[in-house]
Amino acid sequence: MECALAAPTEASDRARIEKLLSVVRATRPLPDADGALYYSANVTGRAQVFRQPAAGVEPEHLQPGDTRMLPHAHTPRGLLVRADRGGDEIWQLGMIEAGGFRALTTDPRALHRSVCVHPDQERVGLSWNPDGQADLVLGELDLASGALSRWAEPGGFWEWAAWSPDGRRAAVVKVMGTPTEAYLLDRDGGLTQLLAGALRAHPVEWLESGILVMTDLGRDFLGLALVEESRPNAVARWIFAEDRDLEGVIVDPTATRAAVVVNEGIYDGIRIIDLGTGESLDRVGLSPGVVTSDHSGGPDYHVGWSADGSRLFVSWEQPTRPAEIFEWPGGTRWTFTSEPPAGLIDPVEVVFESFDGLRVPGLFYRIDESPRPAVVQFHGGPEGQSRATFNPQAHLLNSIGINLLLPNVRGSTGFGMRFQSLDDKTLRWDGVKDGCEAARHLKRTGVATKTAAMGGSYGGFMTLAVLVEDPELWDAGVDVVGIADWHTFFANMPPWRGVLRVHEYGDPNGPEAEFLREISPIHRAHLIQAPLLVVHGRNDPRVPVEESEQIARATGAELMIFEDEGHGIAALTNQVTFNRRVLEFLAANLG
Repeated sequence: MECALAAPTEASDRARIEKLLSVVRATRPLPDADGALYYSANVTGRAQVFRQPAAGVEPEHLQPGDTRMLPHAHTPRGLLVRADRGGDEIWQLGMIEAGGFRALTTDPRALHRSVCVHPDQERVGLSWNPDGQADLVLGELDLASGALSRWAEPGGFWEWAAWSPDGRRAAVVKVMGTPTEAYLLDRDGGLTQLLAGALRAHPVEWLESGILVMTDLGRDFLGLALVEESRPNAVARWIFAEDRDLEGVIVDPTATRAAVVVNEGIYDGIRIIDLGTGESLDRVGLSPGVVTSDHSGGPDYHVGWSADGSRLFVSWEQPTRPAEIFEWPGGTRWTFTSEPPAGLIDPVEVVFESFDGLRVPGLFYRIDESPRPAVVQFHGGPEGQSRATFNPQAHLLNSIGINLLLPNVRGSTGFGMRFQSLDDKTLRWDGVKDGCEAARHLKRTGVATKTAAMGGSYGGFMTLAVLVEDPELWDAGVDVVGIADWHTFFANMPPWRGVLRVHEYGDPNGPEAEFLREISPIHRAHLIQAPLLVVHGRNDPRVPVEESEQIARATGAELMIFEDEGHGIAALTNQVTFNRRVLEFLAANLG
């Protein structure tokens, strides 16, 4: 039989949904030498810095304010922090000292990225773009004066990866989406490339024994290689080389071991490995989940070693619990920022066959065996992967009788470089066809009665694209910070974003110009039949707000703009408003 949707009427149901609407996470664990833990949590509405002297005790809130702020590194001068405003990702640097807060950067239009503390702990290496220019500069910042010194401006989007052990050179990375090129940088600007044949060479750590590089060189999956400074284009030794992708590498303070985050499907595994032999010494034993990854940094940014290397702290997220910080060894839980309701559903792994026979994996949050309405939710990226994170929208939808399928269409990460390349440039629409096949699979197998498309960022583009590819297939759509027109997307984004994204999507003024016009949903917006809800943050630096404004004008869709948000909805009060409207919209159109 079919199950109809019903708005929650019981007080217990309403309380359950209210609890899910406000998601609190603890991220970026940074232990100090005295045994205390610094971290970031959004318990006040936006991510802020907290200090906790021991596991489970009440934390101290440091430097309260209206900015998003994260602890970045301990230095003799104080705690180095990163901060932005309204989600704009224009990261600034500051120091929390005994006398209070001291700003280190003064250019409000420049983002300050990839900050690496020098061995003398009196300066940091970083990249920045003065006055918001397109190209990033590589250089150093003095922690006492805030003075910036340039080393090089090679053109493009660059990150400072690591200092050499003697502090005289650096490893740096040119980022072009999935393709990344690693180089050794001299103070005079000279560059020597590492592993020139690799599609990806990032991140990089520089040890006395050699240079550690996470790379795909000669492989389908990302591994961990050791490279000798004297032979920069050869792998001296593979330390990790399995048919699974690495998500991150965190070297301990003694530089003898590393914690490696391994993509094991919908969940992560964290292994402690010996850097000399590659031997696995231990496995971090936590309930099935993943290391947190967000706009502030990847998995390696949300794992931290204690100063003596005896303990590891992990921001660990499970399908039924938002990110909390745990300790290895022993699995002690340090933070208790959120307590979700009981009885939430774990996703199961599913696979369906697409139009050309490709087997497409995904996650399915299914309430029971009854036919029900279903939402197909597309991840962002496109260099992304839907995994078993805490997805509040999944549980909210389940709470009102809707199933949720998250397909990892071709082009997703985590399944090897070949799978990831299947939607590059002029192949992009094949991934859109995968998205339509996901909904057809649900209907063909009798699982879904009605289907809606939903996604954020690149997932927002996917939502609009599937609505125009097969208008009659869908009963509703929710586009969050999505791309409607590839040409206006490039024209209106900050210059530094353009140099980063053109390698993945194609050049709007080059050979792919006409193809980008053809696949822009705005030019076929008149085909969209399903009711559409469009959501955006005014300060979004990744997808300009004009993308949502123009698709709303073209379709007559309902448009929600949050004036104090960036690329996604972060503030707790805004999460409540946003998720409540999404629930109402989908219940009305799928019921």
